[in-house]
Parts: sequence; structure tokens; C-alpha cells
Amino acid sequence: MTTDTRLIWLRRVLLVKTIVTVFIWGLPALLGPLSLLAILGVPIPEDPIYLRLFGGAATAWGVAYWFAYKDPLRNTAIVKAGLVDNALPTLVIAYFVFTTSVSSLFIGASGILTGVFFLLFLLLLPRGERELMA
Repeated sequence: MTTDTRLIWLRRVLLVKTIVTVFIWGLPALLGPLSLLAILGVPIPEDPIYLRLFGGAATAWGVAYWFAYKDPLRNTAIVKAGLVDNALPTLVIAYFVFTTSVSSLFIGASGILTGVFFLLFLLLLPRGERELMA
């Protein structure tokens, strides 16, 4: 795949990641009514402050992904950090799937999505940048 094609696809992935991060994970956790989150099967802690903090952090990540979308070459650090941002939730959710159970389809789907985003970021990171990571 040529560098230009890789950048086109990376921009597409970053746009989707921005939308999902802000509108599926970030803002609903930050501002959404707890009843909506309960319908999705999201476990609601007794004190929802950590859920709200997660929403704020996810929304901030969405903003960072938007900057990376606008100029992926200038913002490769965001894509590199996005590898960790996607790998950790994938590993945590996979751990719970295999050791206990994950009863929420929303959480399971989120684990699959973060895994897919991790792989796409890894594959689409501009070639020179991937060599620097080795």
C-alpha cells in the first residue's frame, strides 16, 4: 500500500474513531442519563463519578483524534498514543471475558471495536513511523 493510500485510510479510520469516541463512549458517559446507560448494560457504580470522569477523558481523546484526523503526519504522536488507548481497554475487556464474564453486549462490542482500532492504527501508521517504533 502506498503512503498516500495509507494516509487516506488512516484519516478515514481517525474520523470514525473520533465519532465513536465522542458520541458513543465520551458524551454519553459524561452527560448521559444513568437510565440510558443502564439500558445499554453499562454497569453503573453506586457513585458515578468514575463513569463521568471516564466520559470526560474519552471526550478529550475524541478531540485529540480530531486533530490527528486533520493532519495525521503532523500528529503521529496521537496515533501512537492511540495504540495504547485502544490496546488497554481491549486487553482489560478480554481478560474479564475469559476470567469471569461480561454480561453487557455494549462492553463486549466496545472491546471488539477498540481491538479493531488498535490493529488499524498499527497497520496504517506511516511506514517511517512504524520503523521508529521498533
